[in-house]
This record gives sequence, C-alpha cells and structure tokens, in this order.
Amino acid sequence: MARILVTGSSGFLGAAAALRLGAGGHEVTGLDPAPPPPSARHRHVADDLSDRTRLDRLLAGLRPTHVLHAGGVSGPMVLADRPAEVMAINVGGTLRLLEAALAAGVGRFVFCSSIAAVGPYDGPAPIGPDQPLRPQTPYGCSKAAVEYVLEGLWRRVPMELCVLRFTGIYGPGRRTQFLLDEMVAAALARRSVRIPPTGPAPYLYGDDAAEAAVAACLAAELRQRVYYVAHPELVAIGEIRAIIARHVGTLDMTEDGALPPVLRGPVDLGPTARDLGFTARVGIAEGLARLIAARRG
Repeated sequence: MARILVTGSSGFLGAAAALRLGAGGHEVTGLDPAPPPPSARHRHVADDLSDRTRLDRLLAGLRPTHVLHAGGVSGPMVLADRPAEVMAINVGGTLRLLEAALAAGVGRFVFCSSIAAVGPYDGPAPIGPDQPLRPQTPYGCSKAAVEYVLEGLWRRVPMELCVLRFTGIYGPGRRTQFLLDEMVAAALARRSVRIPPTGPAPYLYGDDAAEAAVAACLAAELRQRVYYVAHPELVAIGEIRAIIARHVGTLDMTEDGALPPVLRGPVDLGPTARDLGFTARVGIAEGLARLIAARRG
C-alpha cells in the first residue's frame, strides 16, 4: 500500500481523490488550509505550501511514496485580477513542494494541470503532449510555468513526474464558477445567462477526474510526462443547452461576442488509456442530469 500526500485535499478534485485512495487501503494525508469535508477519512494537516521548512518537516515525518498535487488556485476565475498571488501560490508553492518531495525521496509526483496551460486551439485533429503552450490567463500561465519546470526535471531526477492536463471539470461539489455549472444554475433559477462564444469541447465529470488522479498515482508505468484527461465526447454548446432544457425547461442563454471565445478541440486520450488504464465513463447527458439532480436536492 502507498503512503500518499494529497494537497488541496479539501477541494473539489483533491477531496474526491483522497477519499478513493483511502478506500483503496492506502495511507492518505491531506494538506489543505481549509477543513476537510465531512466525508473525509484521511489524516488532515491544516497548512499551505508557503513555508519550505514546514513542508520539509511534514514530508520527513510522513515519508510519502507519492504526492498528488491538486492544491492551489483552482481556475482562471479565481484571483483573476491578482496575477502575483496566482503565481505565488501556484508556482512558488508548487516549487517548494517539489523540492521538499525530492529531498524526502518521494517516488512519484503527480501534478494536476489544466487545458488552460495550452490556451485556445480548435484544430480537427486531437492535440498531443507536444502541443505548444500558449496560455491566455494568469492561471493558465501558472500551470504552464510548472509544466516547463517538470519538463526540465523529467528523467533527470530520481522521482517520477506526471502531468495531468484536465479539461473543464464540472459536477456536484464544485465551488468555483464554471460554464456548465453557470448554465445549470441559470436554468434552475429561471434567469438569463450570458456566456462567451464557445466551440465544441471535451468536458470531464468530477468523479471521472478523481478516478484519473488515482490512476496516475497507482499506475505501474508512466511512459510519458503529460497525459490529457477528458471524456472523448466533443460537445457543442447547443447540445449542452438542449440537455439542460430537457430536465429544467427553456434556458435563456446568449453568447456574448464581447467576451473572449472559448476554443477547445479534441485531445489525444490514447496514452491515458494505455498507461493509466483510465477512460472517462460519465458522458455529458448523464453528468448534467446528475448535476441538475444534485442542485435540486
């Protein structure tokens, strides 16, 4: 059984991954300044990544075999007008954690990145791990910066490094704003919603995201550094609107051309299935139905 440190263990992704790892019999310690959810069964450390000395002390005591780094600023909508804070948390904090993990002899470091590191793309062919990174938000820049550091260290340090590039994660329990959650909330409240022009895109239900994070921790062999995590469906915004309407009624939605467009095309999921043994299970129709039911409940 593995000893796994999960950062962001009180957040949307980290909490769900920690719960699954613990249920699998692994020794899990969560690190998060926020208290854990009521469902948590792991040891909780109330702290952040701001102090290298505390991190060294923590990892020396835990002796983790794995680090799942799901903590930090969790999307482009968080601290959007405070880029220095985004960089301090997502880049500075990650580098302190990474150095502490190296010093403690951690075997595998899994970094939860985002498709925001790639920036807009809409080509017909799925993009792979060598796709140029052209982020357009401070959050995306912070994820890209860490990815570049891990690229520089990959196979040069005695620790396995893994990057998970998640597409847009939605579902019950997400507390930060996201397009699909906003559309569902507007429909249930019978109010109008303005969204950016949005092309067909892959999405990911929260439970699937957690399963992918667990799979990356426990995979027998990682043959590459970067893995995309998404459901294979490429979904148009009109289809999302129609699914919501079937459950709730008419959704008064307007695409606002004054907002930056959202361009997200297909991603190559073959290596994720091959090495991690992971394929997303919850399609958009089922995922939205679950989200709507949870919001109603």
